[in-house]
Amino acid sequence: MSFFRRLFGQKQPAEREEDRFANMVIEVLYARGTDIRVEYHPNAFELLHVDDRSGGQRMFLHNSFREYQRLPSDERERHIVRVVDFIMDSRAPRPRGEAALNRLLPVLRGRADMIAVTAEAGRFPYQHSSRPFCDTMLLMLAVDNETTITLVTDQVLDELNVSFDDALGLAVAHLNELGNHNFGQVQDGTFISSCGDFYDASRVLIPELIEQLPLKGNPVAIVFSRSVVLISGSEDQQGLEKIAQIALDEFPDDERAISLTPIELRDGRWQPLAITEQHPIALRNLVPNQIAWTYAATAPALQKILGDNVFVASAQLIEVEGRFATIASWAANVPTACPLVEAVVIQADESFSQVTRRLEEVLSVCGPFDDVEIMAYPKRWLLPGRMSVEQRTVLTEQYPNHVFFGKPG
Repeated sequence: MSFFRRLFGQKQPAEREEDRFANMVIEVLYARGTDIRVEYHPNAFELLHVDDRSGGQRMFLHNSFREYQRLPSDERERHIVRVVDFIMDSRAPRPRGEAALNRLLPVLRGRADMIAVTAEAGRFPYQHSSRPFCDTMLLMLAVDNETTITLVTDQVLDELNVSFDDALGLAVAHLNELGNHNFGQVQDGTFISSCGDFYDASRVLIPELIEQLPLKGNPVAIVFSRSVVLISGSEDQQGLEKIAQIALDEFPDDERAISLTPIELRDGRWQPLAITEQHPIALRNLVPNQIAWTYAATAPALQKILGDNVFVASAQLIEVEGRFATIASWAANVPTACPLVEAVVIQADESFSQVTRRLEEVLSVCGPFDDVEIMAYPKRWLLPGRMSVEQRTVLTEQYPNHVFFGKPG
């Protein structure tokens, strides 16, 4: 293995670890003797295929690199090989016609992540066939290949002469035929999927699989990642707290994360769980964490699209005694694309000091505002660069400084 010893040898001080990873992938790819040729674009952290048969294909390296970082050193060589296998398989001839229909499977993906990736690549809006699923996710179709999946586009559906709904019916039927619908018990009434094929998230599309679990109340699921679904019952407070805490603890480190939104199966249909003050704190904390993640995922691409003339605010998390809330900044003297958060920090200018007010109060006094239409999800308000003196006076004098859970904001 002298080839790998050379690749995994002394790191050059000036080279980023991301760049070194990309260069290792390229060197192993070229060592295979393949005619595939790629260019590495470090700013986007992607490989762009540039040979005559490439068709402009590209591979984003973020997820593969995060997985590489988490592996022990003795498993990293194998991971590089898997990445190269994936690249080569992605260029293999795709099944068409009946063969493609027979390989259809349904997939769920994080809605913000998919929008952000395609927007960053200059392919905005998102072009793959999809339907929003419980707001934070996208329901999509894929052709299942030996080591990769190919997401289905509207063009592919047209070529197959099948509608999205009909194709989805076929895909769900194929998923059911796969079997391996395994859910291990974490504690009484609390389950985690263990299907072993990276289609765990898709199992929620077969409601009868979930309904047969011994749960207290309606099934509640967190479609945590492609290979992890957490399930408990709507009347099981301990179970809900357990799955919520698992999700909060593990979500930041999962490179295949999908959603933190708990969803409830009612009358055979999944919908976001209506969370109240009676639910455990961990479950309530899922909502602000999902909001912060959704806006963080889409902010860089939107900033790139809008340029420097608009400030794209992030949804920042504030934690007070174990509870989370979201907050954003309204910049002074520049329009702000403001997320839907609990409170807004209105930055100081030459006339007024900084204040924090509820978003609903800002909308009431200073609105109505236009939507940022170029990226419809997640919704953002376009706040002007300056509010009037009258509006600032009303916000300052008639509304108290916002507090979070009894603490000053």
